[in-house]
Amino acid sequence: DRLTILITNILDLEKLASGREILDRQNHNLRTTIIKAVGGVRQLARKKGIALETSGCEDVTLYYDEDRIIQVLTNLLSNSIKFAPAEGGRIIISSEESKDRILISVEDNGRGIPAKDIPFVFDKFFQSYNQNIKKPVGSGMGLAISRYIIESHEGNLSVDPQFVNGARFLVELKKPPP
Repeated sequence: DRLTILITNILDLEKLASGREILDRQNHNLRTTIIKAVGGVRQLARKKGIALETSGCEDVTLYYDEDRIIQVLTNLLSNSIKFAPAEGGRIIISSEESKDRILISVEDNGRGIPAKDIPFVFDKFFQSYNQNIKKPVGSGMGLAISRYIIESHEGNLSVDPQFVNGARFLVELKKPPP
């Protein structure tokens, strides 16, 4: 199963990187999309004793491929669940609207990302060796794929290097002109 997932991820990444992936862009409500992504991982968070909160999620319509944006948010939330502490862990997903963009934030109170790893977290197959005593399950492809998806939407996916109480990922999407 892991080999099949890895091969699928590699093929998916190759399509995205080469521009051959056709996005199904339509108008979607961002709050609804965030709620769908949260709903998909809520049971995992609950099982681990992690509080999963939405805060200030904007009720705005954007033009994007909803399945792909849910894939990105699910990956970010799943990573937060993986690294947030059991019993007492907290994950907050929020969004903030400005004149020409929406900034979605996924933050947790886990161990955070070592500063030396931040430049590499979006590289294919990268996994930090400093996260857990036990090596986490994963292929190191999720963040690379997520970045390509956001870039294919003319957006940006980054780590907030100033956030010190865990990890915070930022997804920036452009708003359509009025």
